[in-house]
Amino acid sequence: MALNPLMQTSSPFSILVVDDHALVREAFTTMLKGEFPQATVVPTGTCAEAMTEARLHNYEIALVDIELGDRSGMELTTELRTLPVPPRIIAVSMHQEETFVTRTMQLGARSYVTKDAPPHELFDAIRSTLEGRSYISRELAQKFADQSIRKGSAGHVHEKLSNRELEVLMQLARGKSLKQVALDLSLSPRTVAVHKHNLCRKTGLKGTVEILRYCQSNGLA
Repeated sequence: MALNPLMQTSSPFSILVVDDHALVREAFTTMLKGEFPQATVVPTGTCAEAMTEARLHNYEIALVDIELGDRSGMELTTELRTLPVPPRIIAVSMHQEETFVTRTMQLGARSYVTKDAPPHELFDAIRSTLEGRSYISRELAQKFADQSIRKGSAGHVHEKLSNRELEVLMQLARGKSLKQVALDLSLSPRTVAVHKHNLCRKTGLKGTVEILRYCQSNGLA
């Protein structure tokens, strides 16, 4: 049974950790067990493993890495939200771009913590999320506030992209081939090629070099 929104973290609760890097998920697991000895912490390495666990047991919290090996963490976030008793999702990612964070939370994540944030912020995020509140890393929240003041009403061209097109854009910015992007996102090369064509048409970017420069200048790479 899910926790009451006002339930304190001194009560037993469970955390599902989803990260495709073994060292990272084991580090998270050890750290969380140390901070929350009353919590059951279960690590998983793929979206498939995470969904199997989430269907078998009701988790109060799910820590989801947004970039996973078998599928997108954004897709997993959406799928977890369809469960009869969905976990409260905390996205954990290296991405610090406002559009990326906003979309992840619109899909159902309750909180967002960057991977370079100090451990106490992850703990604060868990406590806030258990209490029914949202949490965004402090440095990230300040960055968004500063960006909002600077850009006013002006937007970025990548805000026109779909979630999948945005993912493909960032993968291409890392120098990956269409074939590798297809493997990483569990798509066909033809589908990735269509996404690339559409994102280039929407943004006006031409070729990998322009994509890389754009992503670097806008915090996407």
